[in-house]
Amino acid sequence: MTERKRLSDTDESPTNNTKKIKLIQSTRPLCRYGAKCYRKHPDHLRDYRHPSNDKKEIENDNDDDDDSLTAEPTISFSVSSSKKETSAPNSSSSSPVKQTTTSNNTTISLMELTELTGEKLLSELYQMKFPSDLHEFWNFCSNINKKNPRDVLKNLLNIELVGPFEILDGALTTCKTLPNMNLHYRYYYDTPEFMTVIRTLDKQSQFHIGYHRDSPDELPSFLASNDSNTNNHFKICGDNIFAAIHSYARHSLKTSDKSDLKTFISDLETFAKKHKFALEETTSKITARKKKVNCTLLNSLGMVVPCENDIGYRPVPYTKDQFKKICDKFCNSSSEELCQTAEDDLQHVITCIQFANDECDYGEGLEFGLNLFLYGSSKLHTRILTLLPLAYKLLHRDLYGEIITDHISSGRSNLIKDLNEIEKNK
Repeated sequence: MTERKRLSDTDESPTNNTKKIKLIQSTRPLCRYGAKCYRKHPDHLRDYRHPSNDKKEIENDNDDDDDSLTAEPTISFSVSSSKKETSAPNSSSSSPVKQTTTSNNTTISLMELTELTGEKLLSELYQMKFPSDLHEFWNFCSNINKKNPRDVLKNLLNIELVGPFEILDGALTTCKTLPNMNLHYRYYYDTPEFMTVIRTLDKQSQFHIGYHRDSPDELPSFLASNDSNTNNHFKICGDNIFAAIHSYARHSLKTSDKSDLKTFISDLETFAKKHKFALEETTSKITARKKKVNCTLLNSLGMVVPCENDIGYRPVPYTKDQFKKICDKFCNSSSEELCQTAEDDLQHVITCIQFANDECDYGEGLEFGLNLFLYGSSKLHTRILTLLPLAYKLLHRDLYGEIITDHISSGRSNLIKDLNEIEKNK
């Protein structure tokens, strides 16, 4: 196999660099939001084409030709801040029009968002599409309690619907500024692939259930549960929310003989069957995803990155047990010598990842970065921010890079009072 060589700064002239950049731009993938995409971050515009802006981009490229002859292109990664409020000019403090600048430098009108409903509202707010089972479960709860659908599970199961369900319930209308949904109920061990939709009302617990999707441009593969007060282990509980609730309700029924809970389970089974949602915890969809898993992670859910002709992923040169021992020494050892040895081991992997990235095996950096995150020590946060935003960018999962940056930069709190972004913005 011919070794792929990394070009140095002196391998090509600035003029040839400019031509190469324009060739790459012409072959960029089409943004899934097309001309309607509101994301204006330079990294996003560079990586994706937007049909209505093609002519404008070509003109800008021509205008920048002189500059490109004297300056080499650089890619910089900065820690993005969480969403910050900006006030519209000449607006009074009582005005309902509020704007928020997000980490991707896009100004969004809160009033414009509140005028949207359903899937359109969710996809604009989260920049992701949502599965049909989420909307159907909302309809199911609305049929039981039209005034307060989110209250259906509270008395029965001591859990509540959060995240996208709060948005469907009109939570944005009570906000003065737009919440940072990247952080809304994002628990300590929640990777960017995970989105909380259900949480326990038990203040002594951090139990929550959420969707897991390997890429932000895909629909979720399954739902999983975790109690971050206990450990970093996630348990798969079905490929739709009906299955997740059904499993939780049947488990609760073992310690409760409530007749209304039995009625609820029966109604849920009837509704799920009518709309063809499987109630098993393991389905063909979950099995098919398992076949694509490149490696297992500390959260037990596994990781999936695209591979073609054995290019896309190479394993980290340590077993899980070896990895844990290295992190233990680096994060917990009182011996400076042991700590330094562990740091050298970590740096060795980071060096391997740099070579892997050069040869398009982006999965190694993602695996190592996610396991550093799941190990759970704040001493590893700097390395996480070095690895994961870049890994997500190389995999064209930029939104996940923004989420992990917001999560780490916010302090990664696990206190309940810090998890509700909507309450912070009322």
